[in-house]
Amino acid sequence: MRSAFLAPLILITSYLPAQDSTGTFEEAPPLNIDSLIASFEWRTGRIDLADGVASMNVPATHKFLSHDQAYHLLVDVWENPPSITEDLLGVIIQADADVYTDLPAYVMYYEESGYVHDRDADAIDYEAKLRDMLHEDSLANISRLEQGYGALQLIGWASPPYYDKERKALHWAKEMVSEGSDRNILNYNIRILGRRGLLVINAISTMDHLDEVKAELPAVLDMAWFNDGHRHDQYDPATDGESAKGLAGLLDGKEQQQVKSVFKTIAILAAAGFVGLLLLLIGIWWLFARKR
Repeated sequence: MRSAFLAPLILITSYLPAQDSTGTFEEAPPLNIDSLIASFEWRTGRIDLADGVASMNVPATHKFLSHDQAYHLLVDVWENPPSITEDLLGVIIQADADVYTDLPAYVMYYEESGYVHDRDADAIDYEAKLRDMLHEDSLANISRLEQGYGALQLIGWASPPYYDKERKALHWAKEMVSEGSDRNILNYNIRILGRRGLLVINAISTMDHLDEVKAELPAVLDMAWFNDGHRHDQYDPATDGESAKGLAGLLDGKEQQQVKSVFKTIAILAAAGFVGLLLLLIGIWWLFARKR
C-alpha cells in the first residue's frame, strides 16, 4: 500500500456520501500503472458537467481529468475503494503536477439529492456533530479493513465548518491519521447547493498543505458553477423534490436517517391509532348487540 493522500465523502456515505480516500506518492508504480498514467488526457478550458446541470472553466494554472480516467486514478493509482467514485465528475490538480506530486488534488462530484435548504445554517452545533462522527469513526474503519484497505482515523476538525451564504457553499475539513503514513491526512469538504442537488469538491492532501489548500480553494471554486435553471435560488417547490437533509445532514448523513426515523414513528403511531379505533368500534358494536 502506498503512502496515504486522499480523503472522501460519504454520500455518506454517507453521501457522498462520506467517503475517505487516500493517495500516494512515495513508491514507484508498476509498469502497468505507468502505462495507465501515460494514457490520461488532462483537459483545460470550458467543460460541461453532469449533463448540462453545471459547467466549469479550467484555467491554464490547473488541469482536469474526466470521469472514466479519474476513476482509474482514484482506484487503480491512488488505491481507494471503488465506492468513492459514485457520482464522480473528475479530478483537478495543478498544471505542473503529476499524479505522484506532493500537492493537493480536488475530487469533484455531482449528487442529485434534491433541493437542500439552508434554513438551519445559523443553528448547527458543529462540535456536537464532531463528537458523533468521532464516536462512529470506528465503524467506518471496520468496513475499510474488511475491504482490504488501511484504516483512516478521524482526529478532529482541521478547519472549523462554516457556511458561505453568498456562494451557497458549506465548508468543513477533517484531520485524519492514515495507517502506514507518517503524515496526517487532510480531507477538506465543500458542498455547493443547487436547485436539485449538490456540487461536491473534496480537497485531498496532507495537513502540512492546509494553508495552501485554503489559499487555492477560492480559485478552484471559481472554476465551477450551476448553469441557469439549476441554481439554488431557482428552486420551485411545486415541481422540485426536496432533500430530507438540511445543511447539518451534509456533514455526516445522519439527518436523512433521523427524518426516516420520524416517518417510521409516525407510521407506527398511525397504525396503532387505527387498531385502537377498530377495537373501539368493535366494543361499541358488542355493547349494542348485547342490549338487543
